[in-house]
Amino acid sequence: MFSDPAISGSLSALALMSAVVEALRAVTTQNDLTGLMEAVTGAMEFRHYALIHHDDLRWATADLVDVKDYPSAVVDRLVGERRYRRDPVIRGCIFADGAFLWSDLPRIIQLDRHDRASFEIGARAGLNEGITVPYVRLGDRLGSCTFAGTDRPELAYRFLGAAQMIGVFAFQAALKLRTGGWPARTPSSKLHPRPRECVILAGRGYSNKEIARTLNLTPRTVDGYLTEARLLFDAHDRTELVVSAVLAGEIGLHELAQPRQ
Repeated sequence: MFSDPAISGSLSALALMSAVVEALRAVTTQNDLTGLMEAVTGAMEFRHYALIHHDDLRWATADLVDVKDYPSAVVDRLVGERRYRRDPVIRGCIFADGAFLWSDLPRIIQLDRHDRASFEIGARAGLNEGITVPYVRLGDRLGSCTFAGTDRPELAYRFLGAAQMIGVFAFQAALKLRTGGWPARTPSSKLHPRPRECVILAGRGYSNKEIARTLNLTPRTVDGYLTEARLLFDAHDRTELVVSAVLAGEIGLHELAQPRQ
């Protein structure tokens, strides 16, 4: 029916992706999922994969997805040292609207020296290029599916579409295994209303004095609210605080994007 080899090839690839999606939907065990992820990762010419919630993964809990095959040095850095909140790929997931190449991150977020150091450490461990698919569900933590480490980084873009489709269904499969088929429990709110308002305004770039004027509070009260919020998220500064609140589903990006009054 289709004589053009390119069209025929595209239809074959689509049939293959559909088969992978159906297999992911039928997953019933962790071994099924890891076996599929290993096969898909290799088929897309990557070495490593990760299906993770963007949260503290040092201890396994029933509502956190953590299925990965990453180099131990990277796991120690992101999880053991809890650097995930400042990781450029995880930050990129907050702003990306779909699957993205790591090499395209400078178009999505502003990179600093810490980000460049993270990429250098990852590259030494074999993660020279990757594709990450954000997984967003209203009111829940952010998560992602990543395929990383390739001998042909200049050709990784060919798999953006496949990664987008497979990544979403793979994360859903991991969630199903975690929750027994029921939707994962939405994390209980950590922030009380006033501290939450302060964090939102801090995320818009307001100083403590500006937050105080906007909310009709004293600067000392604002400082107390922000300190309380940092303790709740174990955040060391305002950047970590805002990122942690977004990753936890406590604050929506639309709230940070509103213009200053």
